[in-house]
Amino acid sequence: MKLVALLISLAMAAPATALAQTAVKPKTTVPATAIAPSYVQLATNVEVIPNIEDAVKSSSILTHEGAFGPLLFAEETRAFFIELQPGMFLAEHPHDIGSIIYTVRGKWVLASEGKRQVMQAGTLFRFGDKMPTGWEAPFNEPALLLVVKPKGGNDNYDIFNRGIKAMQSAVDKDRKAGSPFYYSELKSDDPAIAYARSVNPNFDAVLKIKP
Repeated sequence: MKLVALLISLAMAAPATALAQTAVKPKTTVPATAIAPSYVQLATNVEVIPNIEDAVKSSSILTHEGAFGPLLFAEETRAFFIELQPGMFLAEHPHDIGSIIYTVRGKWVLASEGKRQVMQAGTLFRFGDKMPTGWEAPFNEPALLLVVKPKGGNDNYDIFNRGIKAMQSAVDKDRKAGSPFYYSELKSDDPAIAYARSVNPNFDAVLKIKP
């Protein structure tokens, strides 16, 4: 009797399975726009960016804190990139929501509580909510960072773009008010410059870079 019941159950499930198969959509490529990268829609809720370097070229917004661009949005998290240019400096400041950050290429310096750490391709770190951190770019090549953090209300490409544009404007005002965003804007005895010289023998070339 158990075998009969199993066969009946399988027979009843067959039409639903066939229906599910016919509902599967083909793999498609969503083209890049001015505010979003191209990605592959592999399945109903599966998206792929084959190479984030392409996203850097197609959808980045340059600010004094680096070039920002969105990657993908999941149910609870979002991923975006930051590309730091040589000579950039961002003083320690608290962030409302923590992040996990992976260095894709290049080298840069993470600063927190007055301590510094050289980050390089393959390095992964996280910081907690409200934790002050800063980044410095004392090396001669750009550094690309992959950032993953809770999505919150930032849940689509348009909102991300508008948020970065607002941040870009706010940073411009801070810089005009005297906040430094480049090594060339720091005092010569700033600890960040001393550390930069200790990790990059060619730092003086970076120090000459002006925005």
